[in-house]
Amino acid sequence: MSEETKRWIEISVQTDREAVDDLVGLFNRHCRGGAIVEQKVDERSGNPSVYATVKGFLPTWDETLHKLEVALMLLARVTGVSEPQVRTLEPEDWSESWKAYFEPQRIGQHTAIVPSWREYTPQPGETIVRIDPGMAFGTGLHATTRLCLMALERLPLVDVTVLDVGTGSGILAIAAALQGARQVDALDIDVVSVEVAQANAALNQVADRVHVARGTLRGSETLAGMPVVAARDYGLVLANILAEVIIALAPALADALASGGTLVASGIIGEKGDAVTQALSTAGLTVTERLEENDWLALIAHKP
Repeated sequence: MSEETKRWIEISVQTDREAVDDLVGLFNRHCRGGAIVEQKVDERSGNPSVYATVKGFLPTWDETLHKLEVALMLLARVTGVSEPQVRTLEPEDWSESWKAYFEPQRIGQHTAIVPSWREYTPQPGETIVRIDPGMAFGTGLHATTRLCLMALERLPLVDVTVLDVGTGSGILAIAAALQGARQVDALDIDVVSVEVAQANAALNQVADRVHVARGTLRGSETLAGMPVVAARDYGLVLANILAEVIIALAPALADALASGGTLVASGIIGEKGDAVTQALSTAGLTVTERLEENDWLALIAHKP
């Protein structure tokens, strides 16, 4: 990857408090790692008001950037949202930008995501996942990742074999290993994510059980030149990707499971939950639970 393609974009807008939720949803859909919100108080008038800066990060090679810019510019014409401010970050600036906003956070009942550069005192019985996201998607901040981590807390993982499709920075794969999984095979189509996930597995001392590789499962549209993995007999499959990709991969996700195995599928915007459920059902899986946070869903399904 050239120095040019290693660069990232920071895109931000200012808005009043009423528009924050809509903007967060928009940034969460398009930006790596989701939205960051900085709330401030404007005391220049006699009636102080709360306003916010909403920002996110995208790689320069991601065509989603243009779509997000257009959506934000249209919003700026009809609402109190400012026109988007865009600046290019060098790789080291991207890393430092995340460090400024990435605090330790507790998720679910006993999971904590802790950046590698922060001090943290664990609570009794807490699973600590230490992460350096580098340039990969996945800090645990996004609702889709949190939903998966909460699902993992509820599932029996001791001695289970796990497949993590679209691992990003490796959070879910590492959490599964730390909670007792015997082996975790993690896949991602992005070579940077593979490198970051491998480093994070080593950071958490589970590299002997978390095996990261570039690749995907066979779907209705497989990327040209992408390694395709024929996965079978996993007790648990994790797919925190996008609704459309889950639908395309549904038969392969079902094939990857052993009889009696469990699928946790996330990255699903609420309005597409029924379509994903139907695709999984057609593939022979039974959706038994929906976990929800804001407009996002995670589906838990089982193979007979």
